[in-house]
Amino acid sequence: MIDSLKKTLLVIKKNKSKVFLIFFLQVIFFIVLSMIFYQQIIPAMHHAKNAVDYYDNIDTVENPGMFAYLGDDPLTIYENYTLMMSYLKLMVLYSILAFIIINGLIWSFSDNLISKKTTKQFFTYLLNFTIITLSFTFLFYVLIFSTLKSSLIKLEYTFLPLVGALFLSGLLMYFIVISFSLIDKRKIKDILKLIFPVGIFKFSKIILIYLINLLIISFFSYLIYLTIEYNIVFLSIVLILFVFSFVFIRLFLIVSINSLVQKN
Repeated sequence: MIDSLKKTLLVIKKNKSKVFLIFFLQVIFFIVLSMIFYQQIIPAMHHAKNAVDYYDNIDTVENPGMFAYLGDDPLTIYENYTLMMSYLKLMVLYSILAFIIINGLIWSFSDNLISKKTTKQFFTYLLNFTIITLSFTFLFYVLIFSTLKSSLIKLEYTFLPLVGALFLSGLLMYFIVISFSLIDKRKIKDILKLIFPVGIFKFSKIILIYLINLLIISFFSYLIYLTIEYNIVFLSIVLILFVFSFVFIRLFLIVSINSLVQKN
């Protein structure tokens, strides 16, 4: 662990200009993601509010009858629900594209600092990153969203479907980070052969690595909370450190997880 930390710091020290490029791309990624959320969530919530307001304004007392609870325009709820879901689906689609394109470059440049690659190997890394991202996205949908959607009716009686979905989400996130860290110059079939043995047999060490990274992000997140209304200068410095922490932990993940593979 200590050796991985030292190697990560050494990589940063020797590649300051390239690390700055990764930092810049990280900023771009956060900005793009924020714009996507802003442009899609606001109209989605607007349509959700329209549906709720319509339902709340139905007067079932003065208009008794079998279908009184549907109001004068029953399609309003359906139309607003459809529009809300279309915005949320676009948000997910754009977020995945931004993740693949921008974050793919960030991971590629980060890994290249540790293990130098030819142009062909660099683009092969991007291709493998895309395949892994799409594969795990599909698993997220099949194992979590579809299961949760079909189980929503049971939430009235038990929270087990929600707990199960959260557990599966955590498990997939655990393995997807391992996958990204192991891409390097490996073929996709070799990466797949390593993911589960490393993730299972090196579980305690990888969890420790994740906890260290989580503590780093939590620390700077807390600093943002403390300085958000204190001073714009301090807040700017903390925000820069917060973004840089993602650059650092990504390099640390790649170094430390690959070191576990080399010790096998």
